[in-house]
Amino acid sequence: MGQLISDRYAKALFDLAVESNKIDEFESQVGSLYTILKTEKDFTELLQHPQIIAEEKIELLQKVFEAKVSSEIMGLLVLIIRKNREEYLLDVLNAFLDKVKEYKGIVTATVISAVALDNEQISQIKMLLTKRLKKQIQIETQVDHSIIGGLIIRVGDSILDASIGGRLQALKASLYDSQLV
Repeated sequence: MGQLISDRYAKALFDLAVESNKIDEFESQVGSLYTILKTEKDFTELLQHPQIIAEEKIELLQKVFEAKVSSEIMGLLVLIIRKNREEYLLDVLNAFLDKVKEYKGIVTATVISAVALDNEQISQIKMLLTKRLKKQIQIETQVDHSIIGGLIIRVGDSILDASIGGRLQALKASLYDSQLV
């Protein structure tokens, strides 16, 4: 149910962005808004607090964001509050950003490594993925010491596991299967 609600609001904002030719402007503003709400947990909890009335929440949002976002985005925020959908606010903003990426042909690749990658390594991975997938690639990195070494790359539903930990798991499964025969 939450996914459906988030997608509807995000699609409405996205359609408005396309119609008014403001995709880049909305993307920038929604991205900033998403970052603020994601990092400022107390503010987000305040917006979701059931004992604070909608008008007070709207007034707070207007004081904080009205000068920073377009009237269309502010209207979306007000609508979400008035419909008591505050819990979906971050999901709506994230779904909108995903729709913009899809529209622009940008694919997000998550690269998991045992140690932090430097900028040159990230650039090389990005170049290889761009060449292979023939799409714009946005790289997100994560560090997971449990993979021991190598990389795990996730693009959409596809996973390339070139990690030492993954190879050890595969070897373990293979040995286990051979013992059962």
